Amino acid sequence: MSDRVSAHIMIGGIIPRSQYPDFVQAITHDNPAVDWDGTPFDPTYLPATDPLTLMDHEVANGCFEKIEESCRRLGLHYVRWSDGFCGSCPFVRVIYRGHGEPQNFVTTQGDKKVFSIARIRELGSIAAIEAEYRLARLNPPPLVLVDEVPSDEAMTETIHG
Repeated sequence: MSDRVSAHIMIGGIIPRSQYPDFVQAITHDNPAVDWDGTPFDPTYLPATDPLTLMDHEVANGCFEKIEESCRRLGLHYVRWSDGFCGSCPFVRVIYRGHGEPQNFVTTQGDKKVFSIARIRELGSIAAIEAEYRLARLNPPPLVLVDEVPSDEAMTETIHG
């Protein structure tokens, strides 16, 4: 039987409306709430200026397995924090920026980055420590539904045009 701990996840980025039902299905599978009191997720409501935030007190291994898998498949940014479990796992903040591999950061119960002396030595400078701290504090942008995802070429024209 897996350890079950409290966890929350913030999700942001751009998602095509055509992919939203599959994303909702992943959320339904993991069954988180929109607050710690257990208010169910309503797929018709997305915050306008904040990331979608979901949480639960009884998350297997502190991971929203289907939600995180769906976010990686769709290129959505997420940040998950999970409570520690005595003797088996620390408090951890996982950041996925829509590409690459998720990055894990050990934190306190209050979600503050913890640096071991070995990590401080590895980073080697205050500037490098501060850069890692800023990375560990990143939060996702709002989750935005769009009719069509802009192509890279169109985005390049918008940025440089």
